[in-house]
Amino acid sequence: MKFNDYFNELKRRNVIKSALAYLIVAWLIAQVLSIVLPTFEAPVYLLKWSLVLLALGFPVWLIFAWVYEFTPEGIKKTIDVEPERSISIKTGSRLNKLIITTLTLAIIVLLVDRFTRDAAQVVEYGDNSIAVMAFADMSPKQDHEYFSDGISEELLNLLAKIPELKVISRTSSFSYKGKDKKATEIGNELKVTHILEGSIRKAGNIIRVTAQLINTSDGTHEWSHTYDRKLDSIFIIQDEIAAEVSKELKLSLLGQPLKSHTLDPEAFNLYLKAKHLTKQNTKEAYIEAETKVKESIALDSTYASAWHLLAEIYHTGTYNFSVREPEEGISLGLDAANKAIELDPDLGYSYASLSSLQELNWDFEESAKNMDKALKLIPNDGIIMGTAALMTFGDLEKAVDLLKKAIAVDPLVYTNYFNLGHYYYRLNRLEEAEKAFKTFELYYPNWEIFHYMMAKIRVAQGRTDDAISEIEQEKNQFFSLYGRNFIQFALGNSMEADALFAEFLEKYGETDPANVADLYAFRGDHEQSFEWLNKAFETKDPVLIEALTYPSFKPMYSDVRWRDLIKKIGLPKDHGYPLNE
Repeated sequence: MKFNDYFNELKRRNVIKSALAYLIVAWLIAQVLSIVLPTFEAPVYLLKWSLVLLALGFPVWLIFAWVYEFTPEGIKKTIDVEPERSISIKTGSRLNKLIITTLTLAIIVLLVDRFTRDAAQVVEYGDNSIAVMAFADMSPKQDHEYFSDGISEELLNLLAKIPELKVISRTSSFSYKGKDKKATEIGNELKVTHILEGSIRKAGNIIRVTAQLINTSDGTHEWSHTYDRKLDSIFIIQDEIAAEVSKELKLSLLGQPLKSHTLDPEAFNLYLKAKHLTKQNTKEAYIEAETKVKESIALDSTYASAWHLLAEIYHTGTYNFSVREPEEGISLGLDAANKAIELDPDLGYSYASLSSLQELNWDFEESAKNMDKALKLIPNDGIIMGTAALMTFGDLEKAVDLLKKAIAVDPLVYTNYFNLGHYYYRLNRLEEAEKAFKTFELYYPNWEIFHYMMAKIRVAQGRTDDAISEIEQEKNQFFSLYGRNFIQFALGNSMEADALFAEFLEKYGETDPANVADLYAFRGDHEQSFEWLNKAFETKDPVLIEALTYPSFKPMYSDVRWRDLIKKIGLPKDHGYPLNE
């Protein structure tokens, strides 16, 4: 048979149209599976095997299209169908319709996936974005940095109450302190349209505050003013500056003027000193900060921010510096946070502090409610959104959305990139995970745990040689040993993997049961994994809530013991952990 004759016969039997229809339908199925399977946290191999089956089906379909033909009497071999009784033309027309319909559906699927997945990635504020820089200390001896920094932060918090305004966090804006950067450069790096900067001179009971609002597009001064007042007028000055900023940016305050709380000047001074001490991040500083803020509260107990600061001091002092035993520290922190909320029900940061303390206390339902309140009261704070992302109780997609929004609002809170990478890893979105971790590495190249996470990504990608290279660079002893366990077992090195596992059990078995359960699950020993998960539950292992989202546990979701464990933890009703009921 000549080529032209053969090609014409392919067309007559609709083999070419059948091949095109198969490829388009198979591609659509693959797209749907790639969206649906991760949503239900299905094992990765399901998608891989589905693609293999679709590929194997292609030559079978081509042979079928060549050998057989659809007729009014059913399927018959093509050679048995008389030409005058063939309906191949009608079949070709039906295939054309199938191709057009499938292509239409494919476009719809792509559009839905595109606009639902990336919806939280960008937050638009128009021209309403600002960074409050650290005001310069212009006091005669320049010994009032705590005061100038404190006032700057109080202004930042006051402006953050405006829902229409994107306010960059203290972490990002204060990172420019002492650096000779132009307003245009800062605006470009922080992605803000304005910066508020100034200086404070404090001498005895007299203060001079100079503030200026600068447009970062060209560096022009849109507004500036100097205030010479007595110290007890500092709160009025803050309110006036915030009002002028909102006026210049044409922001609506919905009839509610921004207003600072007025309190005893010395109490406020002690509060600012305590807050400044916590930035030193040492045990000694936290102990002194606690003394200062308690002195402030003794002079004036009506200031909600002082009680919120005390709650934070109890929280961090207990868990970072072991100033108190956890039971005592949590109890005192809860009391202080609740007092702050009682005094000012609209202070969003107090709800965030209360939420974190409640999570440590395994009061998950109330923790979730209070974090939601914090987000509603301060919707544009990158740090609060980043913290909330760590408390989504198994809802990984929600965590990713929060972190994307946090990064859009405040791009220099670098830990958000690390956490975003970790969530992408748990969602098996490995390329996106790697990109987030690499962004984090630009700012913190020597950060512990980074190389461990990169090693886990390499294992998931099947790149075990690269995983070994990464884990060899990990300096954290716990995560170095933890990571080597996964790598050697993945390589099939049973003797070395068993030796590493025995070492991990000996060193960390009593203190880290959730991580032991993770290793057992990765090794396929689900019986032991459940046993150690229950140990983690009984001891209230703080890692358990995060660990339950680790990929190793996915094969255990269908076991009734998984559902029972999730239910008895006491999680919020809208938690994201799979129950497979």
